[in-house]
Amino acid sequence: MHSKIHEKFGIKGRHKFTFRDAVTGEIKRVSEYDNLIVNVCKNMIAQRLAGDGNGCNITYGAVGTNATAPAAGNTTLGTENARNAVTTISDSANVVNATTFFGASEANATLTEFGLFGEAATGSADSGTMVNHTAISETKTSSETLTIESVLTIS
Repeated sequence: MHSKIHEKFGIKGRHKFTFRDAVTGEIKRVSEYDNLIVNVCKNMIAQRLAGDGNGCNITYGAVGTNATAPAAGNTTLGTENARNAVTTISDSANVVNATTFFGASEANATLTEFGLFGEAATGSADSGTMVNHTAISETKTSSETLTIESVLTIS
C-alpha cells in the first residue's frame, strides 16, 4: 500500500512601510503590502539546498518608480530609485525579519515598487538576486524618513 503525502512549500512576504517626521520622529503614516516572490529567488533557494549557493543572504532593500505590475519573471525593479543595505535581519523558526531604512535625503519620489535583494547585491542599482517584488503606492518627501519592515514566512 502506498501512502500519498501532500505537502505545500511556499514563501509569503508582507512589508510594513512606516513614514516618520525627519525632525521629531513622530509617525506620520503606516501602510502594509503583500508581495510576490520571484522565480530567481526560488532558484536561489534550490541552489542553496544543493550546496551551490553560498551568498543568498538578503542584504539590500530598494524602492522604485515604475508602476508596471510585479511578475514572477522579474529580476530587477522596473526603475530603481534608491537602495540601502538591510539594517537588521533575523530569523526564527520559519520566519525572516528584515528592516531597511531610508533617511530624509533618500528615496524622495512617488514610489511604486519595493524589492529585497541578495547574493551578489551591492549598493549599485539592479545588482544581486531579487527575492521579491512588491507594488506600492507611496510618496516620500525630504521631511520624512522611511522604515520598511519585511516579514517573509516560509510554510
